[in-house]
Amino acid sequence: MRKVAVIGAGTMGHGLAMVFAQGGYQVGLHDLSQGILDKARSLINSNLDTLIEANMFDAAQRETVANERIRYTTDLAEAAVDAEFVVEAIVEEVEAKKELFNELDRLAPSRAILASNTSYLDIFKFVKTSRPDKVLITHWFAPPHIVPLVEIVAGPQTSQETIDTVERTHNQLGKTTIVLKKFLPGFVGNRMQAALGLEIYRLLDEGFATPEDLDKAAKAGFGLRLPILGVVKRLDFAGLDLAQRVLANRSYQPPEVRGRSKVIDDLNLQGRRGVKDGAGFYDYGDRSSEEIMRERDLKLLKLRKFLQDMGELD
Repeated sequence: MRKVAVIGAGTMGHGLAMVFAQGGYQVGLHDLSQGILDKARSLINSNLDTLIEANMFDAAQRETVANERIRYTTDLAEAAVDAEFVVEAIVEEVEAKKELFNELDRLAPSRAILASNTSYLDIFKFVKTSRPDKVLITHWFAPPHIVPLVEIVAGPQTSQETIDTVERTHNQLGKTTIVLKKFLPGFVGNRMQAALGLEIYRLLDEGFATPEDLDKAAKAGFGLRLPILGVVKRLDFAGLDLAQRVLANRSYQPPEVRGRSKVIDDLNLQGRRGVKDGAGFYDYGDRSSEEIMRERDLKLLKLRKFLQDMGELD
């Protein structure tokens, strides 16, 4: 496998293309808008600069990765031609993905594996192709060029050969993979994040704590343990007898799933949508989103290297 196509060059797609290009693959990166492709090229160059600054990428390879191994195109057929692996990272809409997979099935070689980066849509219920044995989900986490986890989710007709090929390919890219044999909305990582998110919104909406308080509690409290103990090994250290008693007490009631948050709604009405607007829960000043993300990424890279050195990350 030497040729990869990434469909959708936005938030996740440009990062996927960059990782495959770093791994030596020729990548066709497609989007409907030339403007989005130009932004993707800029972000890829910025991300590579961050890796160079962190001494995790050879500056001499920058041009090769960003502009020689990646072909930026608005022509879907051009992106898919000769591709052996195609991954879509487009909008989370059923009809859009359904139409795209229909086109990819027509345009990509019959040997090509077709993957989706979706996290919640059960593509196996609505995607129709002539190669159901070669269709699956590969769910990456942001920022994809730093966070190693990729969740591989098989459909009811996905072959073991396809699963093995995709798992091996991503492992060779330096990713950490887990394989789910059947679909579950949110898979593993996002389901845990979603449960935490419900509690966060409740605490904010009902005025129990400020955003700053919650971040302090996470980073200076349980978050400090996560990279070392995870979420299950922690129970061994706490004692499973204690876990049993806590469960029996039934003192914790999870928040109601309301489908909205007043705090989130208010911030969106104010145009404070996060880093891309320079403000969300926090104000980020006049810095560009690239500058803000570079600061985040450098810290994440240092943490990742530290955890790797300790043997806590593969």
